[in-house]
Amino acid sequence: MIGKAAHIHGAAAGRGSRRYLASMSREERSDITNAIWLCANHADLIDGDEVTYSADDLRAMKREHEDNIRVIQRNAIVTGESISDLVAIGPDIVFTGEFLGVENDAWSLRLHHFVDGDVQSLITFIERYEQTSAIDRYVLVNVLGDGRALKGPPSMARETAGAYIVRCPVLPSANRIRAADLPKSWALSDSHDLTVKDGNWAAVSGLDALPQQIKTCLSHQRGESPFHRDFGTRLADYYRLLSDSPWLCRYLKLEVIRLAAVPYSKLGFDGEYTPLQCIERVYGVEILADAPTSNWLPIRVDLDVKGLGRWHHELSICVPPEPIKRPSIDDLLAGPVT
Repeated sequence: MIGKAAHIHGAAAGRGSRRYLASMSREERSDITNAIWLCANHADLIDGDEVTYSADDLRAMKREHEDNIRVIQRNAIVTGESISDLVAIGPDIVFTGEFLGVENDAWSLRLHHFVDGDVQSLITFIERYEQTSAIDRYVLVNVLGDGRALKGPPSMARETAGAYIVRCPVLPSANRIRAADLPKSWALSDSHDLTVKDGNWAAVSGLDALPQQIKTCLSHQRGESPFHRDFGTRLADYYRLLSDSPWLCRYLKLEVIRLAAVPYSKLGFDGEYTPLQCIERVYGVEILADAPTSNWLPIRVDLDVKGLGRWHHELSICVPPEPIKRPSIDDLLAGPVT
């Protein structure tokens, strides 16, 4: 590890503090937007030369590098290159790693660095696998744009070089429907309201319903429904935690993969379904604005759609500034408090 986290504007006034800006607040100085990750040599170089390396120059270098990395990550599936990207095992373990291959219905991964959780968290997940909710037993691999429900607990072994190899027994790919077979739903306007046509509520289905299906699914917050507490996304949570971080789009992609690949049981019926229903692979998720407008954040999705192929689309998802607290079924049955 030779990296150093450097300040763009110095953290404190005084001798040796480069590009110090007195008008910045303490919070602004410690924010991720005032940081740049460098090798040790270049960290020392910019701390010794604020003329050549101005704050604007450093921000431009950081922005250019992050944009280049985003392009590399988006194109990884097409090029077939071995690239370290995020992997999730269950909801609480995320690490950077490589996908090594498939053997005997198991995915093998090389673990590089933990982003969420640690070795002990992974051991605990393995030991308590049988007590874990079925909907939280999964593995998601960003570089594949795909994921699977787990068939059994993962295993891990340490390589001679020090890295861990994680082996995940997986179930077959979940069934998807063709986009042309998406069921009928009420049509929503650009302002996210129900629409009326010829005096009746308008409806959409099939390919016409595809953008709306993705938008409503990605906007449904986990815990929002009193009837299915585990259904929904963590996209708003990730946005609140990781806004202005280069990790954000990679976390959003993981979550879209989960909704595309990990099946839920149908309440009151036999069978399973994936929330996104017809999405077979997630190539990329890109944020198109610096901040939401009235809680709606524009994004661009790059997806493989069953019966349609590769499909790009711009849409908006709801990212409320605070977690939504919904009533339980007992609360609903009890009626309003008087």
